[in-house]
Amino acid sequence: MAETEETDGIPLLFDHGVSFRITGVANRLNRSASVFYREAFGLGLPEWRMMLALGKTPELKVGDAARSADLDAAQASRALKMLRARELVTMELTASRGRATIVRLTESGRSLHARLLQAGDRRAERIRAGFTAKELEQLFELLGRVGMNAEALIELQRETGQDP
Repeated sequence: MAETEETDGIPLLFDHGVSFRITGVANRLNRSASVFYREAFGLGLPEWRMMLALGKTPELKVGDAARSADLDAAQASRALKMLRARELVTMELTASRGRATIVRLTESGRSLHARLLQAGDRRAERIRAGFTAKELEQLFELLGRVGMNAEALIELQRETGQDP
């Protein structure tokens, strides 16, 4: 059963379940990243994710970039519109690839991508602070198992049409 606790006069719901805790940590990390990347680079999280996805390969189809950035089509479209307005990406409609739109980082986009990677490395170091290498290895292994269990739960729900 969930319990409540007060922090600064605000009642907070605490649940000892894995989902609740992982989601809480993920939300804090996302809020922190959102503030940092917006203030430091003028990018929201969708634009940041798109920049990272586009930095992995010289060019991507828009749909592949969206999937790589884990964005839905509308989020990807808005992110690319903003990145194009800032001249960080180019977009080219091609007939040779089934009328696909190809996205590429511009020179300034590649430069920003490199700075984003450096900033991300510094943030990751701070997030990992206080953990030993063995603890991090264990954390990643445990999170991997949680992820596999969540995927198995999704599959079970699809097969049975109900929660277990």
